[in-house]
Amino acid sequence: MKTSKRNLLLVFLAVVSTLLLSWDQSKHQFIFIPPFTACPYIVNAYEENPAFNEEMSSPAYESENDWIWENQNSESYAPPAEDVLVQRIPGDDYHMLMMAIYADFKKPTFIKDFAGTDVRFRDDGKEFDKVAGDGIYTAKIFGDVKDFRKTAMEMDEATKKAGPILQFQNRALYYGTNICNSEPFTAEKFDAYQAVSISNLSTGGGFNKLIDSVRKNCIFITDLKVVEDPTRTWNPCTQTGNIDGAWSFKTLFKQLASSDPKNLANDSTISAFVKNWLNNYAVRRIINNDTVVPRTFVNDKILNPWLSKSLAAGAPAGQLDMRFAPFKLTSIVNRFDIRERDAGIPAGEGRFTFCLINSACTAPEEFTMVLEYGINKKNNCDTLQAWATQWFNLKNFTVGSEAYNQALQNITEQYTKCGQNSRKPNKNCLNTIRTNERALTNAIPARWEFRQFILSDTTHMLFESPLHKIFQDKYNAQVDNEDVRAMVAWVNANRSGINKDQYDIPDVDTGASGTGKNFTAGAAHILDTPVGDPSVMNVYHWDGGHSKSNPAIYIKNSTTRQVFSLNSCTGCHAGEMQTFFTHVDPVFFGTQATLSGFLTGTAGRGGAIDFDFNATNDSFMVKDAALRPTASPKIRMFNDILRRAKDLKDFVVSPPCATPFALRNDLMFRPVGMVH
Repeated sequence: MKTSKRNLLLVFLAVVSTLLLSWDQSKHQFIFIPPFTACPYIVNAYEENPAFNEEMSSPAYESENDWIWENQNSESYAPPAEDVLVQRIPGDDYHMLMMAIYADFKKPTFIKDFAGTDVRFRDDGKEFDKVAGDGIYTAKIFGDVKDFRKTAMEMDEATKKAGPILQFQNRALYYGTNICNSEPFTAEKFDAYQAVSISNLSTGGGFNKLIDSVRKNCIFITDLKVVEDPTRTWNPCTQTGNIDGAWSFKTLFKQLASSDPKNLANDSTISAFVKNWLNNYAVRRIINNDTVVPRTFVNDKILNPWLSKSLAAGAPAGQLDMRFAPFKLTSIVNRFDIRERDAGIPAGEGRFTFCLINSACTAPEEFTMVLEYGINKKNNCDTLQAWATQWFNLKNFTVGSEAYNQALQNITEQYTKCGQNSRKPNKNCLNTIRTNERALTNAIPARWEFRQFILSDTTHMLFESPLHKIFQDKYNAQVDNEDVRAMVAWVNANRSGINKDQYDIPDVDTGASGTGKNFTAGAAHILDTPVGDPSVMNVYHWDGGHSKSNPAIYIKNSTTRQVFSLNSCTGCHAGEMQTFFTHVDPVFFGTQATLSGFLTGTAGRGGAIDFDFNATNDSFMVKDAALRPTASPKIRMFNDILRRAKDLKDFVVSPPCATPFALRNDLMFRPVGMVH
């Protein structure tokens, strides 16, 4: 079978990195040594090996630019390194060389923070870098050589004892031995001034009791003793709880509607803020040249009953009383896992999920809302470690106890309160509010619709914006027309970033060979069945044409198609993830929200299929919605709360920030881009 050009390049780099990076102690020159096997992230039999992906085996479906990273403007920007090596410097016991290896990164230098100091990695042939443009970026770093050696040997031993390690790629889960760096760290080579990989060294295994406590307490909190805590939440149906509690709808929207933390919004201002937001549903809008049709039941199901109850309780005419806000808190979510230090969200997000309650206060409506806050923390290792540790330490309390709830409130108020980010509108940390509903439409059939709202720095109100990472519905017609061709051309041209989950969809396609088409959606819809066996029915997902006989509408690579569809809300909330429309299901008071199989590893509601048909093995198996590769459709394994818990645990228990291993972690960290 033909080896892809990408794999050949990686093999070449693996050899070069070992042949060129050994130090002759007497001459201080690089000499040849036997090669080791480096293991860049992308070499993974589950995704990029031609044996598992038939599209990769044909030259007709290779792109000359598949693996080119676009240069970024930030001096600190670098993609995740494929391998990291260290090497002793003769006569220096307090510094080492660190080398980050890339196959396709072309900037001459970049900067990384290391223990409060800027460290410049060079591939320009200057200072300690030996060959310009060879993909080996070199920096001289501080590190006590004896302490480093001791720690590395301990980590190597822990790695060997760990056995099968829990690993993820594009959120898919698998267990296996660590496939990176087949030659383990050896003190002999390090002592002999040879460059040795430290990519494989870890603090131990994956799935264990610690992970269990982290995912229960620290990641996705739905326990009723938390989300219905009468000290911190409010029940509009029974008029009980604390209307001014830290997690009540009123408190969160009061903070959003305020622009001065010393002069918070009054009841009238909060009402105007909320009405302005909800009135977006009642009018026709053109957003990025996408027509967003009114959802007229917003008045019948939300605004009119709310105003009537408010007036009857003594509120001024036309003013909403927040005691009757028909929303129930269903989850509090830690998204430290979506941190991206070079993209302005170094500490990730914190989120609240609410569902709509019907006006009779008898049942939930099919409407969910997520408030997504960007965490305003300094972009350095010590600060991020401290933030992650606050979440991690929730494992030490009983969920729903007063001690737990107070500790969680102490965390959430660092991003919910006005004044927590003076650089953003209303000095608030809010990134977006996203809604997913079919309760507000009078259309038949009633389609689930996604909308996105952000704060305006001029009106200080919420307004609708184009949806992040979602093409307009028309691009998913899966027939041969100019819109599908434009979408497929863009996806194929951006395969590298999509496969690595590092990409954004432009509002307008204005690239060098762009079409000028408006891509991102003003609102997006799930237009077909969300769950079921794709072998016998069409479950909704994103794709071009289904046959490579028409290359103009064929997404060339199976992984690219799947990641692209997964990152589109309408794909992830439907057939791509066997999800029955919602990841956090709407529920009435007194009922804990159920979650999707993608999140929990156990099939969710609505007939979602776990394709290993085993509900007890903590893994949700999903058949590729487009039945690709065609010879044998791939089945992927998911448990995203477990992935997030492992990420948090690994970050907190990793070596301290002032060690070379912390810098290695930063160099190799692969942020995830999906918004759900």
